Amino acid sequence: MVELHLVSRLADRRVWDLCRARSAEGATVEVVLMHDAVLETETSIAETLGDQDGPKVAVMACAEDARRRQVEERWALIDYAGIIDRCAAAEKVTSW
Repeated sequence: MVELHLVSRLADRRVWDLCRARSAEGATVEVVLMHDAVLETETSIAETLGDQDGPKVAVMACAEDARRRQVEERWALIDYAGIIDRCAAAEKVTSW
């Protein structure tokens, strides 16, 4: 089961707490950062997720939002068509 989280707010700790918990329970968790959330850093996310014993949370960013904020090198990028495909394939989609 793939859970997809679409995150648009920067530093929303609730997102990462839930992603950490679901990953620890064995869920496959993917996150797409959108809007200002693309400004998250690997360090800030790693601090919130902590050490993960189970599957890792896969983080990617909306390509257009990352380019507009000049952080396109920070994350794996996904275009709008890719985001729609991920939404269609996921068993559960949560928008934050």
